[in-house]
Amino acid sequence: MKELDELRTKLDGIDKELMRLYAERMETAEEIGAVKRLALMDALDPAREEEVVSSRLGMLPERFREGGERLVRLLMDESKRVQKKGLNLYLVGMPDCGKTRMGRKLAAALGMGLCDTDRMIMNGTGMTIDEIFASMGEEGFRTLETEALKAAAAHGGLIVATGGGMPMREENAKLMRYSGVTVFLDRALDKLHGQATNNRPLLAADTPEEVDANIDRLYHERYEKYEACADIKLDPDAEGAAERAAGFYLKTTGAV
Repeated sequence: MKELDELRTKLDGIDKELMRLYAERMETAEEIGAVKRLALMDALDPAREEEVVSSRLGMLPERFREGGERLVRLLMDESKRVQKKGLNLYLVGMPDCGKTRMGRKLAAALGMGLCDTDRMIMNGTGMTIDEIFASMGEEGFRTLETEALKAAAAHGGLIVATGGGMPMREENAKLMRYSGVTVFLDRALDKLHGQATNNRPLLAADTPEEVDANIDRLYHERYEKYEACADIKLDPDAEGAAERAAGFYLKTTGAV
C-alpha cells in the first residue's frame, strides 16, 4: 500500500503540472486568436491540425498513441473553442437604427461586454464627433474609426456597436468578417427620420426636411455595404430580434 500511495502521489504531481500546462495552452490559444483576427486569418486550419497530431504522436511510445491522438484532438478542439469565444458580435446599420439599445440587450443575454466605437473615439480624443470632423475632416475620423475597430477586434468577445459609416471602408468590412459575426439592423427608413444631428455631422442641415433628405441619401449609399458585410439581417423593431441575433451568434461560434 505504501508503494501505491507513492505512485498516487506521483500522479497528483503530474496532474498538477498538466493543469498548469493546460491553462498555459489555453492562454496561448487566446493570444493566437487575437493575432489571427487582426491578420484576417480564419480560425480553423485543418492542414496545421493534422501536422500537430502527427508531430505529437511521434513523441509517444506506440502503445500510448491511440489515447494520445484522442487527447491531442481534444486539446485542439478546446483551443478552437477558446479562439471562437474571442469572436465579436458586430452591430451595423444607420444612425438611430437601435445599435446601442440592441447591444445592451445582447450584452445582458450573452454575458459579454459592450463597446461603442464612436464612444471609444470620443473618449480617446477628448473631442466630440462634431469637433473631430471640424478639426480632422471625415477622412481623419474614418482613420480613428478603423483604429477603434482594430482595438475591439484585438480584445475580442465583445458586443460592438459600430458607427453608421463603419462598413464603407473595405478594410473595416474585412476586419469584421474575420474577427466576428456581423448583424445588420435594417430599420425601416421612415423610422429613421426626425433624428437629432448632434455628433452626426453628415446629417446636419438647416431644416428637419433637409436632415431627413440626408438620412435618405446615406441610407441608399450605404445599404448595399451593410448587406455585403452582414452575416444576418434583422429588423430591430421586430419581436424577438435580440433573441434571434443572440441565437445566431451562439450557433455560429459553436457555443451551442
